[in-house]
Amino acid sequence: MRRLLVAVLPFSLVACLSSPDDARPPSVAPPADAAITLDAPPDAPDAPLDSPPDAAPASLRVLFVGNSYTFYNDLPGLIARMGAAAARAGRGPVITVDSVTVGGASMRSHWDTGTAPARIMAGPWDAVVLQGQSVEPVLNTPEFRTYSLRLGGLATAQGARPVFFATWPRRAGDALYAQSWSGGTPQGFNTRMHAAYAEVAAMTSGGLAAVGNAWMRALGARPTIDLYDPDGSHPSAAGSWLAACVLYRALTGSPAPAETETAATSLPVADVGFLRGISAAP
Repeated sequence: MRRLLVAVLPFSLVACLSSPDDARPPSVAPPADAAITLDAPPDAPDAPLDSPPDAAPASLRVLFVGNSYTFYNDLPGLIARMGAAAARAGRGPVITVDSVTVGGASMRSHWDTGTAPARIMAGPWDAVVLQGQSVEPVLNTPEFRTYSLRLGGLATAQGARPVFFATWPRRAGDALYAQSWSGGTPQGFNTRMHAAYAEVAAMTSGGLAAVGNAWMRALGARPTIDLYDPDGSHPSAAGSWLAACVLYRALTGSPAPAETETAATSLPVADVGFLRGISAAP
């Protein structure tokens, strides 16, 4: 097996991608430099869809590292409530969550500010969910790769499983799609986004929560369910529920059971069940 050494360069000030829907996080003192050695699977550009852990334990401690796509509608809290509902029915682990979320944060800014690395090392965590800035994986793939490997490698070194939260494209018609790098359409953008996340998941032997793929399936099958906030970028309550179902599967190895629908009572029952079903598709 090839060994991939990720050399950690001296830290710089936060360099976060600016975006109309994201805020730039403040700079704070970075942690000490370190080198992280990762196993790189030979010729493995992809990771299994929503790849599960080897075995689902009775409880999970999960740290979420991300930005507004994670903290909108309290996604970590939603997953904790799903875990509680599943555990009461004897169908899944209790899930305890914590988070480091900053509006507009990229993988690099999380690494540079030092808060997320410190929280990862403070553990213990069973899994660390990593979510980048909304266009970062497509607009600046090399930088996204570098800092995803650093954060994912740090999680692994601390005994936690990195799980990469592959997000969704912006709504059709967004000005973003006039940019040549975007892929031109939501589907084109999602294809590039998924590839970037799948690559780092494979390189870290981590999990992949392919939320963007589930998002596109849901939009195609039932476009009357609005997954977007009015800004066309952030998730609505339905969008966060779909993301939670995909993440639940990536964290536990099992589709979200019907009992977890009690965690989304503000949504129409038919929509909740449909989106749970979409999340379980291969």
